[in-house]
Amino acid sequence: MKLNREALAHYLDYSFKRVISTATWEIIGDDIEEMSNELNPDMETLKNILGQTKTKDNGYEPTMDADPFYADPEKKLYPKIRDIALDRKKGDECKTLMLEVIVEDTGATNHLAYVQEVIVKPQSYGGDTGGFNIPFQVSEDGKRTKGYVSAASLSSGEPEFTEGAIPEEASLQNNEALS
Repeated sequence: MKLNREALAHYLDYSFKRVISTATWEIIGDDIEEMSNELNPDMETLKNILGQTKTKDNGYEPTMDADPFYADPEKKLYPKIRDIALDRKKGDECKTLMLEVIVEDTGATNHLAYVQEVIVKPQSYGGDTGGFNIPFQVSEDGKRTKGYVSAASLSSGEPEFTEGAIPEEASLQNNEALS
């Protein structure tokens, strides 16, 4: 069974403090029809004088575009995106955390998640009659941490990230004990 697109959710810490334990998350994507994390693999291929091809893998330079992002004063992320764009902020003032959550089993107690340090850069502002738009790009910039969020915290709209492996489900542990 394939996963629906909503199985992958992206949140940004609108406090921009870059501290996982106190992050305040807001989901992005409510006006977006398509959004992907572009991995942008960085590879070099060279052919030497012996006719051999050598490939150097330099990793990835991931980016994600949030477009459109309509100006909505009720969104907690809006004032920060507005200020970065209009005040032409740069560097640390544009850094925050992104939480990615993958819900592979809607009945699970916990879900795979990653927190990544990122830079948020508005690409333009204005737009058409659809509304005041401030599309932005998210670029990885630092440590990526693997962990999980509980289904209960996701349902509440306030995901709580825990670093480390997902704990085994109690029912799985009980079944294994009975075997």
